[in-house]
Amino acid sequence: MLLHTIRSAMTAAILAACLTHAGLYSVAAAAPPSGLATSPSGSAAPAQVPLMVEPPIVDFGVVAPGTKHPARFVLRNIGTQPLTIARAQPSCKCTDISDIAGKVIAPGGTLELTASLLVPKSPGDKDAKVMITVAGYPGLVLANMVADVTQSIRAVPAFVDALKEKQEGVVHLSAIDGKPFKVTSAGGRAPLFVGFDPVTDSPRAAYDIRWRTAEISSGALPQWWVIDTDRADCAQIPLRIRHESTGGRFDPERSARFWFPPESIVLAGVVKAGAPVALTTTIEHLNPAAQGRVTAPTWGDVSAMIVPGAEGTARFISATKRAGDFVDIAFEFTAKPGRFGSFYIPVMIETPTGKGPVFVAVTVTP
Repeated sequence: MLLHTIRSAMTAAILAACLTHAGLYSVAAAAPPSGLATSPSGSAAPAQVPLMVEPPIVDFGVVAPGTKHPARFVLRNIGTQPLTIARAQPSCKCTDISDIAGKVIAPGGTLELTASLLVPKSPGDKDAKVMITVAGYPGLVLANMVADVTQSIRAVPAFVDALKEKQEGVVHLSAIDGKPFKVTSAGGRAPLFVGFDPVTDSPRAAYDIRWRTAEISSGALPQWWVIDTDRADCAQIPLRIRHESTGGRFDPERSARFWFPPESIVLAGVVKAGAPVALTTTIEHLNPAAQGRVTAPTWGDVSAMIVPGAEGTARFISATKRAGDFVDIAFEFTAKPGRFGSFYIPVMIETPTGKGPVFVAVTVTP
């Protein structure tokens, strides 16, 4: 109930922001016939765009990780003059949109905008925007999409909040279907349960698990903390560690080599010792200095994948370029023989422009 209330409040806040965002026309806040809004001081303010997005926000609700979802928006000209769409740009490359640049909307007329949102493979709230500019008007009109990316076991929060020197916290886990399950590991260690004793208590459908940064790592924090369960449909729950060192500072070479992994964790699940597991990951082009232009054409020519520290082996299989600035990589991973348990293992991707890591989360059984 609390989660539903929080999510409803978030959606309402986004909707309110949409209606008041610079450039988004609201009937209740229509500009005077002169096209200019008057400020309290009497000075003229820029005219709002007489373009309404219907609906202003598409909420996909609870969705499975790694899934793609279509949306349809109607852009309505509620002014008295034709409007020309100068540009429509998604806020992230997880969003595909129809090409509406150059389209003209007559007064009272409409234009359809279609979009699709590819949500990440890790849980958490996901939002994306389509930013629309209209010729002759400053500001943006926004078409918004939101989704609650959730596995069959929900984690709240869906991250480890270690910002601002926070040393510990609690994550609540609950099965969506209400069935009992076991938490077998948290960050490769025995879980720190709150109010539950796995020796004397029966399995439950919900748990509180405590994390402590000192136990997650004695040195630099990893980007992810992985909880393991006994459910086949949710063997691993990846939680992003939010810390000052786990954002852009975690991989300082990404701009110099012109690529980065948009999702830096690969879930291998439960595998038998010595058995290779087929996995995939993706790298994305990055060149902020050139505003995204490709200045190093070989950035995505993957040549090898190496596991440092002999924690296992990775065999590179293929790299496939797809629309946009992405390269999908297929590889096989084999954990080091003789080691059993839950592991978080770096795998270095090599291209002519440099090396960078992704991390394989795997539980190895005899």
